[in-house]
Amino acid sequence: MIDRTIALGGLVALLAACDDPAPADAGVDAGQCLAAPTELELGTGTDSSLRNYRALADGDAVSLIPGPQGGQHIWMALRGRGFDPSLPRVELRAYRPSDGALIGQLRIRLPMAPAPEDPSRLGLPSQTLVIDDRAYCTVLGGDVRVELDFNDYKGRCVTLRRTVRVADIDPSAPEAIREAWRRCCDARLPRCYAPDDGSVAADAVADAPSD
Repeated sequence: MIDRTIALGGLVALLAACDDPAPADAGVDAGQCLAAPTELELGTGTDSSLRNYRALADGDAVSLIPGPQGGQHIWMALRGRGFDPSLPRVELRAYRPSDGALIGQLRIRLPMAPAPEDPSRLGLPSQTLVIDDRAYCTVLGGDVRVELDFNDYKGRCVTLRRTVRVADIDPSAPEAIREAWRRCCDARLPRCYAPDDGSVAADAVADAPSD
């Protein structure tokens, strides 16, 4: 009888546990958005640090940065407050406005830290939004639409869009490198210019791309 009572008690406890509602933040952890951050700003930098941040407005100029391995990217950075900085998800996408083609994508989860220029705001070190080899010539000297999806997985997320102008090859790069990148476009070399298809596949995403 004692054994049956113990077993019955265990079964009741098990059923009660199954009936308990999920933790209040279960949906939030799954990516549910309850509110937007107090502030979130899309900007650029000059290297992979928190330094030299510059906020971006529509129409602002950015540089195309030749990478040491032959690729090219745009530096993108964030500033904001009013969210959990421990490990937010940041997804950046670059589109060619003329036809809406996706020409670059970056998805990362990194902690954010107080910004050196304003410790009351949180900063993400500048990240390399790599522009596809087949498409960079089609936007050099033209526009790129950058879209940001931000989610701190604590119930705060937001989407931002900025259309910036890719003014030129990085002015701090050696002139020989700048000239080589321009010549590749001017001569319409196949490896760096594809007029028929300059888009990148939607699943061409890397967690930590490098160029």
